[in-house]
Amino acid sequence: MSRVLYLTNAVSQLMFKEYLKKWKVSPNLSNQNFHNKLIRAIAKFDKVDVISIRPINSNFTDKKLPQLVEDEFNISWRYPKVSTNRLAKYLFLNNRIKKVLPNNEKIEAILVDTLNMSLLKSAIRIKKTYKCKIIGICTDNPNNISFTSSNYKNKLIKLGQSLDGYICLTSAISNLYNKTNKPVLQIDGVSEEYESTSKPLINEQYIYFGGSLMEEYGVYSLIESYKCINPKDIKLVLCGHHVNIDKLNSVIKDNKNIIYLGPVSYEDNLNLIKYSLFSINPRPINPKIDEYSIPSKTLECISLGVLNITVNNFLLKEHYDDCIIWAKSSSKEDLIEAINKALTLSKEEKDRIIKTAKEKVMERTSLEIIGKQIHELII
Repeated sequence: MSRVLYLTNAVSQLMFKEYLKKWKVSPNLSNQNFHNKLIRAIAKFDKVDVISIRPINSNFTDKKLPQLVEDEFNISWRYPKVSTNRLAKYLFLNNRIKKVLPNNEKIEAILVDTLNMSLLKSAIRIKKTYKCKIIGICTDNPNNISFTSSNYKNKLIKLGQSLDGYICLTSAISNLYNKTNKPVLQIDGVSEEYESTSKPLINEQYIYFGGSLMEEYGVYSLIESYKCINPKDIKLVLCGHHVNIDKLNSVIKDNKNIIYLGPVSYEDNLNLIKYSLFSINPRPINPKIDEYSIPSKTLECISLGVLNITVNNFLLKEHYDDCIIWAKSSSKEDLIEAINKALTLSKEEKDRIIKTAKEKVMERTSLEIIGKQIHELII
């Protein structure tokens, strides 16, 4: 069994529940969930010391957070002190990270999120202490990050290209970073079995969408599509981050069949998916984004044994073409067509799609499969 360091902005799911109470604007749920599952996958075969630089800024109600250690099976969550003051974060981050690093331990590899400059620079410094390799966790092209300069994006890519190996979600990401044929593992995502012991959070029939609620990801097109169908006994449940609450409320208006729950914890998100009639991902076709990013929420829903509607995505179609109800686009008309198809499927056909889909996803992305592949990449 090897030991690895994992540098991330994600926190444990237990801590995330408390975080949700303190954020004015919620952090990215997809990022949080993906890294948590990847950490648990690695912990199937190796010990993981997670160095979590907790993501706080002016939206956070607590200005300072203490240094903590939180242990799970084969996972030690180590939280350096952090504050909302940008200058303090810049000046003291490395010293604070150093204080929580494991002492006198042999570290086989450092795994780091390549979309974060501070984490990348810290990983490169830490490498000198442990004399180990750095594996980049590459979930997207930095050029797709909003609200950052071209100079920042170019620096991210250049730093990422200097690492010793990569875990990539697509071949395009691998081609972007891995210019010199270094060890690389390409995965679709990470999935885990989930058997809910809790009762449904919503005791009615509903369609579910959870994720980024920005206009460019299709939420308003979904709402308008639902209004045109408006089945009286079936709700539309929305939750997520990046929401313009005033605009969302103005679009929902007084439609009591549309329920917005705000950001939810990982467990609540799984519960809402598990008990839905089906989930839906209305993210529009965007070749620039689709080449570098697999919709993780689609695979998550499938792994839970839930029927899913997704707008055409060529990366997903390669392996899961017969596992998903496809919408030709995110237009109102195409979403209406896909929703109606899902609503009118026979029980036999629905069960067949769900069974086939879950088997395929788990064969490629289960915690055990991904954990073993990463272990072989590390050793």
